[in-house]
Amino acid sequence: MRLLEAELIVLALVYLMAAVPVAGIVLAGRASPVYRLPTSDICRWWSRCALLLAIWLIVWTATT
Repeated sequence: MRLLEAELIVLALVYLMAAVPVAGIVLAGRASPVYRLPTSDICRWWSRCALLLAIWLIVWTATT
């Protein structure tokens, strides 16, 4: 049960951390039409950023 809880916490934190750069892109798109992107692209970037952060966190915890 403890492993499942840790995985859920890591998953939630990774998606929250990945939301920071994506929110910047969304705000830039609202400020200027030059930076406006389709919603599907933004969701894809959010998932890819979260995946990279999750991989980094797993490697970091495995080495320490």
